[in-house]
Amino acid sequence: MLMDIDVRQLRSFVTIYERGSLSRAAEHLACTQAAMSMRLKWLESEMGEALFLRQHHKLEPTFKGTEFYARALVVLAAYDEMISVTRSTLHRSKVKIGIPDDYALGFLPQALRAAKSAGAQIEIEIVCDLSANLAAALNRQEVDLAIVTLASRPIQALATIDVPLKWVKDPAYVPAAGRPIGIVAYPEGCLFRRAMIEALDETGTPWAVLAQSRNRAGIVSALRGKLGVSAMALGTVPHDLMELMENAWLPSLPSLPISILASNKALSSEGRQLAEALKAALEQASSADASPIRESQALSIS
Repeated sequence: MLMDIDVRQLRSFVTIYERGSLSRAAEHLACTQAAMSMRLKWLESEMGEALFLRQHHKLEPTFKGTEFYARALVVLAAYDEMISVTRSTLHRSKVKIGIPDDYALGFLPQALRAAKSAGAQIEIEIVCDLSANLAAALNRQEVDLAIVTLASRPIQALATIDVPLKWVKDPAYVPAAGRPIGIVAYPEGCLFRRAMIEALDETGTPWAVLAQSRNRAGIVSALRGKLGVSAMALGTVPHDLMELMENAWLPSLPSLPISILASNKALSSEGRQLAEALKAALEQASSADASPIRESQALSIS
């Protein structure tokens, strides 16, 4: 048989548990002690066992009472949040955005700040994944916006910005003489990985993938561990890593397109504001006056 416990009874029980007596609980909830006692008796009757042990002027919770208290808190918290959201007069549009985690750390904060400054009332859900997976999620309408780098430029992109790729390494990493350059990369299919390999192959530079990861944390950890070099979009390089232009042992890298895609369903005005903010952030990154470090010392790896 299902129990029909209302919120007032739950709140009364929680107050009794926290105050330790019927009189203090009644005073806190501005009701009579008799009413509080009736609510507790009804709960105990429905539960089929005592929730408190009566000891002099204090109520000691039973094991069942303690267990019930923990669950009651969860229910009341959910109820209070529901009421708070329902009563709120502030409209927030929910936008679900899919973005690779390196772009999320590099471009997204600036875009979110700009959208907020423009007055957009948005609740953001951020999904980080590889570009190919995000494009598929967008087709399934699981995200509203996707910021991706794909092998072919999407025809219906809201915007596509070419952002330069830069070699990145730990300041202390130097390729060993006579050994291939170590590459730290995302899995096969990643355009950054392909760009590195093609650039090295074109110059006949030996290389070996020494670490790969599906997420930025793994890439950055491998770089900090001095396993090799990687490629990152301009504006996304961590401060403690060294950004390089081409030198005696690293060829130049191309710019790659970063596209902003929207799902087939209508995008809210707030979502459009966020898309515009993302476009502005990408345009700024693509034209940034970066100061990459050139290494003057020629290193022989042959």
